[in-house]
Amino acid sequence: MLGIGLFVVTLALIFMCNGYRLHGGSVGDMVASFGLMIGVATIEELAFRGVLFRIVEERWGTLVALIVSGVVFGGLHLINPHATVWGALSIAIEGGLLAGAAYAATRSLWLPIGLHLGWNFAESGIFGATVSGSDSAVGGLLTGTPHGPAFFNGGTFGPEASIWAVLVGGLAAYLLIRKARKAGNWRTAR
Repeated sequence: MLGIGLFVVTLALIFMCNGYRLHGGSVGDMVASFGLMIGVATIEELAFRGVLFRIVEERWGTLVALIVSGVVFGGLHLINPHATVWGALSIAIEGGLLAGAAYAATRSLWLPIGLHLGWNFAESGIFGATVSGSDSAVGGLLTGTPHGPAFFNGGTFGPEASIWAVLVGGLAAYLLIRKARKAGNWRTAR
């Protein structure tokens, strides 16, 4: 629910800038999108937070692990159609940094997987937006199209490349980093 909420806030900010249009979709597409996003969120979080983050953190600490796993996560999105350097940087911050901070705060993969799933499902399955520049979205309950400057709506990469997604995801990541530090889950380099 937290991932859905973060995306809803992001899309609300995009709407305030007149940056998005919604049209009809289908319940069947929404269900299919949910199934697809379960697999995407689980596999990506196992790889990036369950493996890469933990290996880097063990050697160089939490800060370096957040940066490395976020940059690699964002960078791999450059292979998607409609990818841009700004889109990859956006994903590194609002996706990679946020998921890494969620892992650091809880020391469990459940929250990063849940955030990732909720965000992607809301983006594609509910609002029918393009996810990370990918052409493989199955659609959603609604169908969305960007309108206006890409800076505000993410353009063809999707809402994840909007300044609003970066600010919302970045703020949530900051709060989770504070929680990780307070809980004693922040590790320093060996």
